Amino acid sequence: MEREDPLDPFSPPGDDRLVALFKRIDGPGPSADFVARTMQAIRRAPLPSGRKALRNPLAALLAWAAVIAGVALSTLIVVFSQPIFASSLTKLVSVSVGLGVWLMQFARTGLVVLDVFTTTGLAVARAAATREGTTALVLMAVVCALSLSALHRLLISEGEESQWQELS
Repeated sequence: MEREDPLDPFSPPGDDRLVALFKRIDGPGPSADFVARTMQAIRRAPLPSGRKALRNPLAALLAWAAVIAGVALSTLIVVFSQPIFASSLTKLVSVSVGLGVWLMQFARTGLVVLDVFTTTGLAVARAAATREGTTALVLMAVVCALSLSALHRLLISEGEESQWQELS
């Protein structure tokens, strides 16, 4: 039997009857009744000498959970019965809650400041987009530079020692 495309190993062979024959065949496997009877026989059969039956894994998990819960409960009882531990635990909880509130307020303040910077930047960008706005921004920068220079001359004079200068 030749394949339709010899370079493609997955192409079906030319004989349709053979393909139909293979499609009718069911895969080998035991029946459901056979599997059920086999598992019952395995459960009923006695274990060989030296072997123990497997435990239920859920029982071990529940046992460990009970042990952990018991230790945690007894630790909490001991902690809350001693005043120093109870006060330090309540202080820890109050500081944690206060820190969380402070962080939220800090984030809110940061977002407000960011909003101010965003609004200012947007206004400057819109102003710089026009010829008049750019001229106004340049004039404001020049006035700021002249004001800073005048303030510097007022505070620090060249001829005399100023009280603002560092002592050496």
